[in-house]
Amino acid sequence: MKRNGETKRRRNVAEDAGQGGEDPAMWENLDRNFRQVQSVLDRNRSLIQQVNDNHQSRMADNMSKNVALIQELNGNITKVVSMYSDLNTNFSSAFHGGKSGHEGGSSGTRAN
Repeated sequence: MKRNGETKRRRNVAEDAGQGGEDPAMWENLDRNFRQVQSVLDRNRSLIQQVNDNHQSRMADNMSKNVALIQELNGNITKVVSMYSDLNTNFSSAFHGGKSGHEGGSSGTRAN
């Protein structure tokens, strides 16, 4: 499901990549990293909906399932914080410290 803002952001990334001396690989890397973050955030949205549905059902089995769902949600929040930290580091390095910030990828983060 593509959102209007996501389509606009991708178009802007593509336009920026083609302008005067900008590094297209850096923009592609940032775009890929943002898509990974969005994937985890979308999963979190789904987890929260499942937790709410289970809670509203008031069934013991569903309530016990919430423990694992909330643990996954907590882990995903930690993952998103780490991914944003890596994005910040890579972006800052690309603009302030040369091109080293966009090579290879992020360290130790991945989307599920």
